[in-house]
Amino acid sequence: MPRNVLIVAGEASGDLYGAELARELKRIEPDIVLWGTGGEKMRQEGVELLYTTREFAVLGFAEVFARLPFFFRAMKRMKQLVLERRPSVFVPIDYPGFNMRLARFVSNQNFPVAYFVSPQIWAWGWGRVPKIRSIVSRMIVTFPFEEEIYRKENIPVTYAGHPLIDLAKAERSPGELRATLGIEDDLPIVALFPGSRTHEVESLLPVMRNAVSALRANGERFHAVLGAAPTVDDAAYDAILAGGDDTPILRVRDATYDLLGASRFAILASGTMTVEAAVLRTPMIIIYKVKPLSYLLGRLLVRVDHIGMVNILAKKRVVPELIQGEANAANVVKVAGSWLRDDETLAEIRTELDGVRRLLGGGGASARAAEAVIAVADAADKTDRSP
Repeated sequence: MPRNVLIVAGEASGDLYGAELARELKRIEPDIVLWGTGGEKMRQEGVELLYTTREFAVLGFAEVFARLPFFFRAMKRMKQLVLERRPSVFVPIDYPGFNMRLARFVSNQNFPVAYFVSPQIWAWGWGRVPKIRSIVSRMIVTFPFEEEIYRKENIPVTYAGHPLIDLAKAERSPGELRATLGIEDDLPIVALFPGSRTHEVESLLPVMRNAVSALRANGERFHAVLGAAPTVDDAAYDAILAGGDDTPILRVRDATYDLLGASRFAILASGTMTVEAAVLRTPMIIIYKVKPLSYLLGRLLVRVDHIGMVNILAKKRVVPELIQGEANAANVVKVAGSWLRDDETLAEIRTELDGVRRLLGGGGASARAAEAVIAVADAADKTDRSP
């Protein structure tokens, strides 16, 4: 009887990593059955989806509270399916608010848990360490410093490296992307990535739109190109862009890496996109803005000096971060206006990003993660898992 693996990804980045993991699991065991939650990429790799990342995508404490009824229903259904399907192994992918609770239940039923992409305990979740120790069979981490943390805490850990080393590659040259967008001149491209959640876009895209308008009013000449997320409908972008002036902002879908590779720099939401930009050596301005309550609660819990993963990995501010009240068009204009003319600063940033990229390890992370998942399932098969 083929093994069945439960994979739960709640965000666009988790869908990306989950899809690569699914592909590698099927390479190892072609008849393996995969099910859980994720996005279109995981679906394309043969994962049966019970919920999608569009349904699960939230940002900030206040936003989670508003969706609690949905999450309670989803949790109840997932627990029932765990009892019915008896997974060979549960693979949570980050998304700790939901996944840690489900992992507790799965572990209590004596099914193993191989956690892929660690919760950011080093930033704000040290209280989760005892829980992780008691419920997770093995942590599969993507950053080298995480391996050290878990080893010190006597939690089984595998350092796989970061999947983005293999994934973050442009398929088209800058010239080919320009042709696709109808750009015939050699003016620089500035990429806009306001996030993968609709409420993120609603918060950050107006700031980006207003910054673009102000830069052009100042006489700067460039092409602003919006990288549309697969989890956000065009209607959300249309409503926001229609609220500005007639400043043209081009738009492209399913071309994140092509756009990053073709851009002089990017203005983007804090999150996985900062690592993707680093891998592609694209200088970035990071902006982060949530509801006031979410921000205040976060400040009470966060224990790191930076919010962008690029700066966290470098242990210094390699690229600017504009957070909450500072995340406004005027501040974006100050940096972007300089970067449109300052080749030397951008070259220095790219050199720093090369150093960050080296910290992410070599290729093959998804294959190593899949092997670790299978090893956890094999170990469980040698014992009686009956509740």
